[in-house]
Amino acid sequence: MEPSERRVAVAGDDRAAALRDALASLPYRAAERSDADAIVAVGDDALREVLVEAPDAPVIPVGSRRLAVDADDAERRVRALLDAAVGGDERGDDRPADGVQRTTHPILDVDAGSGESRRAALDVALVTAEPARISEFAIDFVGGSDATFRADGVVVATPLGSDGYANAAGGPVVEPGGGLSVAPIAPFSTRTDAWVAAEGLSISVEREAESVALVVDGREREAVTPHRPVVIEPVDSVTLVARSGARRARRSETL
Repeated sequence: MEPSERRVAVAGDDRAAALRDALASLPYRAAERSDADAIVAVGDDALREVLVEAPDAPVIPVGSRRLAVDADDAERRVRALLDAAVGGDERGDDRPADGVQRTTHPILDVDAGSGESRRAALDVALVTAEPARISEFAIDFVGGSDATFRADGVVVATPLGSDGYANAAGGPVVEPGGGLSVAPIAPFSTRTDAWVAAEGLSISVEREAESVALVVDGREREAVTPHRPVVIEPVDSVTLVARSGARRARRSETL
C-alpha cells in the first residue's frame, strides 16, 4: 500500500485536533473509524470506546496509560507510530520503528445474568454500594480452581488496565498477553491472595446483606444479584501499536 493510500482515523478529546492537523502534513488520508487502516485514540475515554468496538485496524493509544504515547509527545512520534501500524516505513520493510511495539490486547465480555452483557477494555469491578462495607465473594477460574474472601469488592483488569485501579488494590501488573489481573478490594483478611487468570472467570456475591454494584471501565452499570455468577471472559482482541517500555498509569485512578 502506498503511504498516500493509508487511511487514518483520530478519535478523542480536544487534544485529538492537534493530531488531525499533524496528519495533514503526512502522506495519510483522514477516514472514519470503520474504514481506517489505523486508529489513533486520544485519552482514556476514546481508547475505551475504540477498543470495545474490537476494530480490525490497529489502534495507537495516546494518553496516560502504561503502553500509551504521551499526548505532548504524540505529534513528534505520529509518523513512526503510523508507519508501524499500517506496515512498513521509508526503509521498505515491516519492522516496527525503534521505540515502537505491536501487542495484542483482549476485550472482555461481562455477563451478570441480567440479559444484557457488557464489554470492557480496561477493568471490571464488583464493589459494595456503600464505602467500607464488606461483602463475601467467590471466584471460579476457568482452569478449575476457586477462592472465597470477604472484602469491599474485587477487580479484574486486562494487561492495559492492570497498572491502574487493580494495581492500587494490590493486583499484579500484567504484561501484554500475560492474562488478567484479579485482586480483592480492601480485603478483610491481611493474607488474601491476588491472581493472574490465564482465561476467563466468574465471580459471585455470597452475601445478601450489602448491595454490590457492577462497574465496567469505571462506569457503574447495574446491581449484582447475590449468588448469580458474573461471567468475565475474553471474547475479542485488538492490535495496539504503542511505545516500547512500560510506564505506570497514574496511581490516583479510582473507580
